[in-house]
Amino acid sequence: MAKGGYRKGAGRKKKDRSEQDYFEDAESYLLAVVQGRAIPDAVRVQAAKSLIAYQTAKKRAPVKSPPPSKLQAKTERDIEKSNLDDFEKRAAVIREKFQNKREVKQ
Repeated sequence: MAKGGYRKGAGRKKKDRSEQDYFEDAESYLLAVVQGRAIPDAVRVQAAKSLIAYQTAKKRAPVKSPPPSKLQAKTERDIEKSNLDDFEKRAAVIREKFQNKREVKQ
């Protein structure tokens, strides 16, 4: 007596997917699930979350700081300006000292 083989009506029944909507991309499906327009299906949600990285471009955060080369140039300019200011202060002191000596001689 044979035990295996095909029997009509045996096995797991297939899920009825006729009522499911079609979406252009994963992002629109997830948006519909969140808004309540589509019935969430765990398999489709997981697949959409996996596909969304491939269907949409990565959005980069705007760069707020300048590149290292510009930072270095700015630092060098600041140092140069600081040195120049320091030199001008010392020169003013020396000029004042020599002007006082000229006034005393005359």
